[in-house]
Amino acid sequence: MLSIREALEFPVFANCTLVAGHNGLENLIRWVHIVDIPDTHYEWKKQGVLLLTAGYGLRDRPQGQEALIPTLVQKGFAGMVLSTGFYFDHAPQVIRQAADKLGFPVIEAPPELLFIEVTEAILERIISRQYKLLQQSTEIYTQLTELVLQRADLNDLAETLARLLQRSVTIEDPAFHVLAAAQHGPVDEARENSIARGRTTPELVSRLFAEGIYRQLLETMGPVFVSPMPQLGMSMERFVAPIVVDREIHGYIWIIAGSYPLTDRDEMAIRHGATVAALILFKEMAVREAEESRRGDFFQQMLTAETASATLVEEARRLKFRLERPHQLLLVCSPNNQENSRPLVEQVENWARRQTASILPVRREKSMLLIVECDSPDQGKQIATALAHDLSHPQRPILVGVGRVYRPNGGPINGMQKSYSEAEEAVQIALQLGQQQGIIAFADLGLLHWLYHLPADKQNDNVYLAYIKVLAAYDAERGTVLVKTLESYLDHGGTLVSTAQALFIHRNTLLHRLERIQALCPVDLHDPWQRLNLHTAAKYYRLQQNKVKE
Repeated sequence: MLSIREALEFPVFANCTLVAGHNGLENLIRWVHIVDIPDTHYEWKKQGVLLLTAGYGLRDRPQGQEALIPTLVQKGFAGMVLSTGFYFDHAPQVIRQAADKLGFPVIEAPPELLFIEVTEAILERIISRQYKLLQQSTEIYTQLTELVLQRADLNDLAETLARLLQRSVTIEDPAFHVLAAAQHGPVDEARENSIARGRTTPELVSRLFAEGIYRQLLETMGPVFVSPMPQLGMSMERFVAPIVVDREIHGYIWIIAGSYPLTDRDEMAIRHGATVAALILFKEMAVREAEESRRGDFFQQMLTAETASATLVEEARRLKFRLERPHQLLLVCSPNNQENSRPLVEQVENWARRQTASILPVRREKSMLLIVECDSPDQGKQIATALAHDLSHPQRPILVGVGRVYRPNGGPINGMQKSYSEAEEAVQIALQLGQQQGIIAFADLGLLHWLYHLPADKQNDNVYLAYIKVLAAYDAERGTVLVKTLESYLDHGGTLVSTAQALFIHRNTLLHRLERIQALCPVDLHDPWQRLNLHTAAKYYRLQQNKVKE
């Protein structure tokens, strides 16, 4: 586009004078419009309009003059050219003051300057630039689409786009892990950290969500300009665009400004880049889905077969899966994103490929299953912990259930179903107890495993569960949180300081609640046996309540 500063260099403005609004010289002109109608409301919806007027509608109207500049700024006008010698010899003082305050350029033109000359000069330049931009757009799109025909990958796309724009480009998955990157020119600290870590830092992701950047991406499904955030190491401006496949966001592509400001060409290029990235991902998805289907069929055979058939052994060989080795099953889910599991599938598969351990990923409806070759429970838990840490982010927490190690003692298939059921149970218990992120191992469930399978008809004889229900009824009637307070107090071993910190309340508030609990229920919170029974009853109550909600 054309800035006010650039336009003033045109010969047509040689005898004109900028009398106010010097701070707005970088305002962009996208169109010109002539207005000299009395009582006009300037209802011009195009942004970046340069207003041409002789001021006929403003003479003898002090209130209109006072409101003019704030109105034009609010409507997104770029500036104003006032033709003098007709109704005003100079721009009124009230207009100049408002223009200086709001950074809105006001240009005085001599009476002999015809508005048609100004219009032709500006529109000719705008149209010329638009045509040049269209040519550049076609060239960039042609080069990028050729990549798809050449079976290029995301790294090829990032390198080509960076070379064309002479800027740095990064492509990330939906969890903000770097899939591809190419650097041309200087970058800022935030970009360096993303490349070094292999992902955008959680602090920056949280800030981008707080600033509404990702909300805009979801709403527009197009590029969004991101201003610098120096406090987070992001000193350069950026464009970010979503990579959309089948109306779902499967990643993001970034262009970093480098040593000179971003332009319309960069915005156009990132649109093309996002489209080509989507084509590449779509092609990869088709191949991946076929492979997923084969892995899913193989897993189903392992769940149902008593012994390893020749077909199963051959498929295991093709998948490089060693049936004779011990395995542990990890169930991966994202509780906040159950509607669309495809991004989770892609993230987990990409993550698994980067690991040194032998891992077979299998898609399971709204979750992912990882069959990990390992010799000890600690290895499976370590892998689960690393996965949850690497893939979780504020908008998509990752929860991993860990089954026990399955060792093929008699037959190579024996035990796989059990480890899978254990991982499933661990996840369900975690969700029912309010855990949304991290790992939960079946081997660590202990008492929770018994409570999960305890028949509901066994609860009537438990006096401690009756106490929990008394507190729950009190909470429901008065809006208190006595059950939550008691459970947290017992979770923290009866430590007042830790419990108060966990609940974000003062120690005296906690003491008052505990007194109320003991007044409602004849229990001694200092008695270890009663505390054990209350703790068990509280967990059972939570499990049952959330099971009903499901």
